[in-house]
Amino acid sequence: MSGWWVIGINYLIGSLPFGVIIGWLLKGIDIRKYGSGNIGATNVSRVLGFTPALLAGVADALKGFLGAYLATRFVQNPFLWFLAVFMIVIGHNWSVFLHFKGGKGVATTVGILFYLSYQAAIISFLSWIGMVLISRYSSLGSLAGALFMPIGLYIFKKSPEIIWWGIFACALVFLRHSENIKRLVGGKEHKIGKKGRE
Repeated sequence: MSGWWVIGINYLIGSLPFGVIIGWLLKGIDIRKYGSGNIGATNVSRVLGFTPALLAGVADALKGFLGAYLATRFVQNPFLWFLAVFMIVIGHNWSVFLHFKGGKGVATTVGILFYLSYQAAIISFLSWIGMVLISRYSSLGSLAGALFMPIGLYIFKKSPEIIWWGIFACALVFLRHSENIKRLVGGKEHKIGKKGRE
């Protein structure tokens, strides 16, 4: 069956820890030792500021976009395609370069979603922006955006495997944000703009 190689390549692409790389290149620090310890753009923003966070977020989204392209271009079997696309986020969340630890996969998932349906991606992004503006909680925005992924894919009549990818990707975002959800319920979640410390 052709296309198996994409699964491994996509895992490696997803594993590239751009938050860690940018923290090291720009400030010579390990971003995992500061703030929440997460490698994603939100923690980069808390520790290093807006521009490094933008770079990290865009880089993470681009690896999702590239991985989705490779899967769609070279994989014909729907199940194998689903697995190949999912491995991008698996790589980000459990990176081989970080001893199988990693981020929460939001920006990478958005990159995949933008390739699969830019309309659904815009809906998810706007829901994230709206929730963040209202609550100032990045995690709450991420959860709202995740909820709208499968809804948007269904509205724009995407294929069943793509819709199922949206459902599983949404579930994974919620799983990776389980601690954030607990802090939100307990009123202990950090708001955007609050600086991190070692």
